[in-house]
Amino acid sequence: MPSVRPMPTKPSHRAFSLIELLVAISIIAVLIGILIPTLPRVIDSARRTACQANMHSLWQGCTMHLNDKIDVFPVAKYMPDPWLSADTDPSLPQALATYLGGEESKAWKCPGDHTVYEYEYEDENGATKIGGSSYTYITALSGKPVKETFFFRRLNMQPTDIPVLHDYDGGEFETQSGDTIQVDFFHQDRNFIFADGRVGAVNN
Repeated sequence: MPSVRPMPTKPSHRAFSLIELLVAISIIAVLIGILIPTLPRVIDSARRTACQANMHSLWQGCTMHLNDKIDVFPVAKYMPDPWLSADTDPSLPQALATYLGGEESKAWKCPGDHTVYEYEYEDENGATKIGGSSYTYITALSGKPVKETFFFRRLNMQPTDIPVLHDYDGGEFETQSGDTIQVDFFHQDRNFIFADGRVGAVNN
């Protein structure tokens, strides 16, 4: 007679008890409670790091200009249109367009900027445009070698301390059409490019 094989038994699965589930949920809740307060700082740090990477790219454009113009900084106003300025010089993105591709280059946009770069306005021809830069140019350098600037000659500052470009200032700013725009700081520590090419953060 053929032998009869025993039916295989199903493996037993032990379910979590209610107490074990509550303990696991409690641990997860504690971990979330620890992590949530640090999340804004992590996000801010990531934005600041990306901003610094942009600034390194912008400095490369400045360096190429300095090399071509015998150490003379670009002639440019502090911000592009539509931001109010007494200067009639081109904007820095325009002045460095040969090296960086103009305002279309994403290097001009700080990740923490939700206002300035994409601020829309109409030009003199009625075309809709955007501001095109998250960064402020120090116009005391405009058209000069570093050793002929006010910073070097009057304040005895060295290139390691002379600012070239920084995140847009927080506060209220006026456009050429008379509108007042509230601009927040892009991140907790403001980033600067200095005249020696160093990119660093200065606490606001």
